[in-house]
Order: sequence, then C-alpha cells, then structure tokens
Amino acid sequence: MKKYLMSTLAVFTVLTITTAASAQTTYYDDGYVKVDAGYSMGSGRTENAALFGIGTGFRMNDYFKADVTAEFRPWGKEQFRNAGGLKGDMWTADLMANAYASYPVWDKFSVYATGGVGYAYTKVKNFAGQYKGEAKSNFAWNVGAGVEYALTSNICLDLGYRYTDLGTAEAKDRATGAKHKEDVKYNDIKLGMQYYF
Repeated sequence: MKKYLMSTLAVFTVLTITTAASAQTTYYDDGYVKVDAGYSMGSGRTENAALFGIGTGFRMNDYFKADVTAEFRPWGKEQFRNAGGLKGDMWTADLMANAYASYPVWDKFSVYATGGVGYAYTKVKNFAGQYKGEAKSNFAWNVGAGVEYALTSNICLDLGYRYTDLGTAEAKDRATGAKHKEDVKYNDIKLGMQYYF
C-alpha cells in the first residue's frame, strides 16, 4: 500500500510541475470530469482499503458545485464478531451524488465542505470454515472537507478528507443460514484532479 501511495503522489507532483508555468487566475463555471485516488482508513471492524474514483459534475459559480462519482475500494477486510471473529476479504463499490460549498481564499486556492448520498455494494469473500461471505446492497452517505488549487484555467487539484458510511457487510452461516452483519465505515483521504471543459 505504501508503494501505491508513493506512486500516486509522484504522478500528481509531475503534473503539478509541468502545468504550473501556465497557471491562470480564472475560476470555473463549467462542467468537469474528475479522477481520485486515496486511502480509506477503516472504522470499527472494517479494515483499511485503497480508493479509486471517477466522476463528472458542474460548477455553478465560485461557491457551489455538484457531481456524481463512482468509487471502488479493493483490498479491504471485514471482521465479524458474531461469526467467531473471523475476517473476510472485502471490496466495495458505490455511486454517490455530491454537493460542495466552496470559499475562494485567493485566486487559485479555495476550501470546501461536501456531503453526498447514494448506493453502495459490499462483497465479502474468502472465509474459512462454516461461514461464507455475502453480497449486500446499501444506502450510503458521506460528509467531508478539503482544499482545491487551480493549476490552470482547466485543471484543478483537490486534497480532501471524507467520512463515508457504506451500510453493512454480510456473512452467512452455511449450516444454519443465519446472517451476520457489520457496519462498513471509512475515513477517506483523497487526492484528485478535475478537468474543466
């Protein structure tokens, strides 16, 4: 995971250096597409995972924007206390509608608060013994804050924190059919890039 984080940081550093010379001071009122990468720190019995996301949205003015994002968290794990404390490998996917309230601090730099709601899918697998992982669909929501920096009139970097609740993960007792659930919650740290068109 450390190698992944370092390589992501290196890519964004190179992009920053190559585009900084042409940076302009205009802010946006157009549509945009975005990519995100980060690290999701599990809460409770949810363990850490990687985070990848894509999305598209529209900025109404310097203060408000909205987007729809699709995210994927591989390489996670979930522990089930009522299933003998066993852990299963877990991945999640979600689709969120998000709103942002921004405050421009100066020409190229702004801070923002965000929140969103949507759909999440959790999948647990690779249990041993009498339990097996299940797939589960859930209501999901998030809330967070971050900073944005305009590299050019079209490219903006985004560094943010977000608390994300993806509902529950589920495991099943093969013998009795009893189902066991655990909450799936993450503290996300994300580095993203937005391209305005």
